[in-house]
Amino acid sequence: MDIKKIEKDLKTTLSPNRYKHSLLVAKKAKELAKIYHIDENKAYLTGLIHDIAKELSEEENKKWITIGNLSNDLEKKENKNIKHADIGAVIAKEKYKLDNDICNAIKYHTIGNKNMNTLAKIIYISDKIGREKVPTNLIPVIDLAKEDLDQALLYCLQQQKNKLKEKNIEMHKDTKELLQRLLQKKNS
Repeated sequence: MDIKKIEKDLKTTLSPNRYKHSLLVAKKAKELAKIYHIDENKAYLTGLIHDIAKELSEEENKKWITIGNLSNDLEKKENKNIKHADIGAVIAKEKYKLDNDICNAIKYHTIGNKNMNTLAKIIYISDKIGREKVPTNLIPVIDLAKEDLDQALLYCLQQQKNKLKEKNIEMHKDTKELLQRLLQKKNS
């Protein structure tokens, strides 16, 4: 797919701030892809398109949920921060004909998944640190991500767990599974 065409599409469909974030995530993903020896253009494209569904209307969400045969449960979810990832994966596949690695990385970039590959981990982490102002608690991830993706991912998930605990929100089951897998790997 032509990256310039996707950039143009995103520039017209995303708010200026969301588009800027997408460019920063793409840049960070490309940087990490080089370190971990995966396709830099693929990582850039995935980072660029990861939030394509973040600002869709409910009507547009319903359209893509239907097109993607996503479960009724997804349609009922109120948390746009979770469902935009699933919907974004559908858009990447259906509209842009992108491959499963890219679609899964988009799908997993908010809650993670125990089966994440290197590209998915890079996009998850890049989404956290691909910002003009990285949250203070995530600054260590900038260097950690260059040394060990799993450790950077584990750090991000532990920060997320703490944040959710403060808000008395239960962590998603997929995120818990990923966190457990990373902790087991660290302790073995």
